Amino acid sequence: MKSGASCAVRPGTALVSWVEMRDARIIALKRTDGETLSEVDFRDLLEPCRRKLYNYIAKALAFSADADDVYQETLLRAFQFSATFRRDGDFAAWIFGIAHNEIRRARKKAGRFAAGVDLESLPAAAPASDPDLVRDVYRFAERLKPRPREVFFLFYDGGFKISEIAQVTGLREGNVKFILNRARRALRTILGEPHE
Repeated sequence: MKSGASCAVRPGTALVSWVEMRDARIIALKRTDGETLSEVDFRDLLEPCRRKLYNYIAKALAFSADADDVYQETLLRAFQFSATFRRDGDFAAWIFGIAHNEIRRARKKAGRFAAGVDLESLPAAAPASDPDLVRDVYRFAERLKPRPREVFFLFYDGGFKISEIAQVTGLREGNVKFILNRARRALRTILGEPHE
């Protein structure tokens, strides 16, 4: 079981992770592939990743006022197109992919797609103490251009694997690794840490 994963107790059984419970819910869905999810099934599948989904959207849009609208539009589209979700698939990756597309639409509509700063142009700063480190890292990430910011938050805040980020964003795994390595290098420079 992953560390930090929440657990629940089934009567008469040992502790099981939320991932195992989610997988059991997917298997027990009262539909076959190609049928629309019921509202109850949709809510059950959404619940374990709801907060991460909202945080991902808010951070990808730099906490703009558009975040709530994009979150709602993501949920509406996901429910509307729930027939495209395969029971053997990962619901979180599927809905984050929809969120990714909605974020791109919002950026395009707002004309902010090229906003942000280039990783190489970030200035170096004095090292931060531990309590301030997390705040500094998030401030740094918020200044990234949209695609690196999205990849950074999916990996470090969302806990997605490289392969899942590639699936959500449509990037190749090598590109995801490149973006993460470049962000790490820039962050080390900002925090005054030596490069490896």
